[in-house]
Amino acid sequence: MWYPRIKAEPIMGGLMKGGADMKRVWITAKEQYGRLRAFLPFSGRRFRRTCDNMAHNEKLFSACKDKFLNGQRTEPLSAMRYGTYPLSWNGCELIACYNAAAYLGIKISFPQVVHEFELNRMHYLFPNGYWGTAPKKLWYFFARHGMEYRFWRDGGRFAAEAATGVPSCGIISFWNNKRSTAKLHGLDFFSGGLHTVFYEYKGGKFRVYNLYGSDTKPRVLDSIADAYREKRFIIGYLFMKDSRK
Repeated sequence: MWYPRIKAEPIMGGLMKGGADMKRVWITAKEQYGRLRAFLPFSGRRFRRTCDNMAHNEKLFSACKDKFLNGQRTEPLSAMRYGTYPLSWNGCELIACYNAAAYLGIKISFPQVVHEFELNRMHYLFPNGYWGTAPKKLWYFFARHGMEYRFWRDGGRFAAEAATGVPSCGIISFWNNKRSTAKLHGLDFFSGGLHTVFYEYKGGKFRVYNLYGSDTKPRVLDSIADAYREKRFIIGYLFMKDSRK
């Protein structure tokens, strides 16, 4: 059995620069995990939980017909699971990645997105999903699914680049508080956590999904910077409508 390895070159600072030669197996199904198990730090208990979560999430999501997802504290998203926590707590990166894939016309279900993130250990810091997903690792998913992107880690620069003048979409991540009182290995404790959202840009306006967990429709902003103005920007990814490979 052959498993594709991703040789991805991140696009840095808005320019087509060659990134590090990073290779990683991206697992899309539990059958792949079974054959690669000897090479992966993935316990049997975690694997069973991942499979149980997939069945649970598929059942809850089966009736959802929305093109883009909103409000992680609204049904059915709130009761779906990632790790040992409900998506109402940790689902923002998953929702954002699914929405970006849907915008670009990529055929993948939302439960499958959650499943792939669990199989590929995309959790931030703790495998139980308490801290959600690492924002700076999202590009592994983009690379596997042919989603070309540019990214910036400066909020001001990203806001300028995001006003593309043509229809486009993006994902932004930010710490919820402007300042923190302690840091440990890049994790800002007492910061109120982090949040990640998807937006679509059209007609000079930004339609932001899941900016707040109870949202049932997108928030319309004049500048994407308004979404994180009183917060600490982490990273922003920009996708163009015609960027599919």
